[in-house]
Amino acid sequence: MLIGTGLLEHFLTVAPYLKDVFGKDLIVWISDTDKLIGYFAGHSMDIGSDGILGQDDPMRVAMKTRKTVRSEEMVGTLGIVLKSINNPIFDDNDNVIGCISVGVSLDLEKKVVNAAHNINEAVDNMDASMKEFAESAANIISNEKDLRDNINGVNTLTKEIGKVLSFTKRITDQTNLLGLNASIEAARAGAHGAGFGVVADEICKLSIESMSIAKKIEELLIQINEANRKTLECSDSACAATEEQAAEIIKTKSKIVMLKSISDQLGEIAREL
Repeated sequence: MLIGTGLLEHFLTVAPYLKDVFGKDLIVWISDTDKLIGYFAGHSMDIGSDGILGQDDPMRVAMKTRKTVRSEEMVGTLGIVLKSINNPIFDDNDNVIGCISVGVSLDLEKKVVNAAHNINEAVDNMDASMKEFAESAANIISNEKDLRDNINGVNTLTKEIGKVLSFTKRITDQTNLLGLNASIEAARAGAHGAGFGVVADEICKLSIESMSIAKKIEELLIQINEANRKTLECSDSACAATEEQAAEIIKTKSKIVMLKSISDQLGEIAREL
C-alpha cells in the first residue's frame, strides 16, 4: 500500500522521471479522488488526457476497492494494447486521497509471447519428427537384424549343402573308378563282355557329368558365400549407422525438451514485462 501524508504531491514531482528511471516507454497518471491532476506521456506513447475520471475508470475502481487494479485496453489512436497498474494512495489516517497509474504497451510482451508460441510449435513439430525418425531407426535396426539372421541361416544351409556335395563327389569318384575297372574287365571278356562294356562306358559318362555338375554347384556355393559376406558387411555398417543415428535422436530430443523449457520461461518473462 502507498501510505503517507504528502505522498500525492511527491508522486507529482517524480512522475515525469519514472520513464527514465525504469528505462521504459511508460505513461503515468495521477489523480485525487475526483479527477486527474497529472498526466505524463512516455518517450513515444502519448494518448493525451482530458482530466476526466470516469465512473468505471480503473483508477476510480482502485480507489473504491482500496486495492491495486490491473487492466488492459486498446488505444485506438496508437493501435496498441495498453496495460496499466493502478495503485490507490492513502494518507496517514488510512483514507484514500488519490491514485497513481502506470501504463505500458503490451506490444513487446505480445511479440515475445508470440515468439515463444512459435518456438513451441516448432519444437512440437521437431519432437513429432524425432519420434518418426526414432521409430524408423528402430524398424531399420530390427529389419537389419532379421536380415542378418536370414543370411546366417543361408550360410548354415550352404555349409550343409557343401557337406552333401563333398560326399557326392566321393561317390562320383568311386563310381568313375568302378566304371573304369568295369570297362577293363569287359575288354578282357571280349565278345562276352561287350554289353557290360557299354554299361561301363555309360557309368563313366554319368560319373563325369556328375563331377561337372558338382563343380558348378561348388562354384555357386562359393559365390553365394561371398555375396552373403558382402551383404553382412553392408548390413553391419547400416546397423551401426542407424544405431548411431538413434543415439543422436535421443540427444536431440533432450535438447528439444530444454528448448521447450526455455520457450516457456520466455513466455513467463514476457508476461512480467
